[in-house]
Amino acid sequence: MSDKERKPSTTDYLAAAALAYGIVYFWIKTMTSTPSLLAYPVYYLAGLVPSYLVCRRTDSSHLAVGIKSALASWAFTAVTLLAFVEGSSLAFFGILLICQVLGGATASYLALKQSLSKPPS
Repeated sequence: MSDKERKPSTTDYLAAAALAYGIVYFWIKTMTSTPSLLAYPVYYLAGLVPSYLVCRRTDSSHLAVGIKSALASWAFTAVTLLAFVEGSSLAFFGILLICQVLGGATASYLALKQSLSKPPS
C-alpha cells in the first residue's frame, strides 16, 4: 500500500470542465426546437458525468471533489458561453449552476459508493 493519497490534479478539473462545456454547448446548438424542459436532465448530466470521472481519481473527500469539479465546470461553461453564444440570460446560468452542482453531488455519492463496495486489494 502506498502512503500517498490520490487526489485529482488541476488538469483533471480542466478536462471535466471542457467535457461539461461540450455537453452543454452541443445541446444548445443542436436542440433549439425541443422543449426547454428536456434541457434540465442534460445540464444535470453535464455536471454528473465529468464530476464522476474526477471523483474516481480520489481516495477521500468525494463530496468536496465533486462539488469543486461541478463549480469549475459551471465557471468554465459560463465564461465560454458568454464569449461564444449570444442571448444567454442570468436565469439560464442559475439553472445551469443548480443542475451541475446537483450532478456533482450525485457523482460524489456514486463514486464513494463504488469505492466502498470494492474489496480491498
